[in-house]
Amino acid sequence: MPVSREREAPTDGRLLVWSAAVRLCHWVLGATVLFDLVYDDGGWWHRVVGYVAVGAVLTRFLWASLAGGRDGFRALMPSPAETIRYLRGGARRTLGHDPLGIWMVWLLWLLVILLGITGWMSRLDAFWGDDLLHDLHAWLADVTLVAVVLHLLGVAVMSWLWRENLPLAMLSGRKRDTP
Repeated sequence: MPVSREREAPTDGRLLVWSAAVRLCHWVLGATVLFDLVYDDGGWWHRVVGYVAVGAVLTRFLWASLAGGRDGFRALMPSPAETIRYLRGGARRTLGHDPLGIWMVWLLWLLVILLGITGWMSRLDAFWGDDLLHDLHAWLADVTLVAVVLHLLGVAVMSWLWRENLPLAMLSGRKRDTP
């Protein structure tokens, strides 16, 4: 039986850390959030792309419930104690998401889900013209923008500290084996 190329040990000492499903959900979510932050007119494309973003989060939830290892929910459970140990230990390199990254994952997912819900609700007759709901949706979008900027800064800083191209790792799914 042939061995899958995804699971083969690469010759350059890099391990598969994130599956294609995780990487696809990550980049689809990133692209859709970026699109909706730029084109925030509330028009048809904004709504459709927003629903695709929610779909990417829900697909990732589904994949986490089916997969194990670094793709599964167990690897995505943030721990305050582990986060404090991580910060006290000098932010040591991890193969998967570090504790701060896990917290950011959940924050971004929550914000996207809440944006989807408030965006959908704003189109319902019951909430038509409700400024409070529109203001909440706009505030969530602003918080999402701040979270995205913090995420990108965190990726840049950790790439520099760990001397590893983390965006490339999220594209290829592979990171070097040595801690």
